[in-house]
Amino acid sequence: SHYPLELSGGEQQRVAIARAVVNRPSIILADEPTGNLDLQRTEEVVMLMEELNARGATIIFATHDESLFKNTHRRVLRLFNGKIRIQ
Repeated sequence: SHYPLELSGGEQQRVAIARAVVNRPSIILADEPTGNLDLQRTEEVVMLMEELNARGATIIFATHDESLFKNTHRRVLRLFNGKIRIQ
C-alpha cells in the first residue's frame, strides 16, 4: 500500500482507470487514459475499453495516438483544425 504521491505516473493512471470502470458506468469519458503507460499496459486499456463497449458502454476516448484505433470497426471522430471529422 502506497500513498498516491508515491505511485508512478503509470500506476496513478491505472488506479484512475480502475476507479472509473469499477461500477460499470454506461458512459466513460477517457481523456488520454494511456498517456503515461507503456505499450503493454496501453494495449490492456484499449482491450478493456473495447470489452466495456461490447457490453453496452459508450466510450469517449481522447488520444493523440492514432495507432490505437487504426484497425477499429468502431466510429472514430477526429478533431482537425478545430473541426470534428468522422472517419
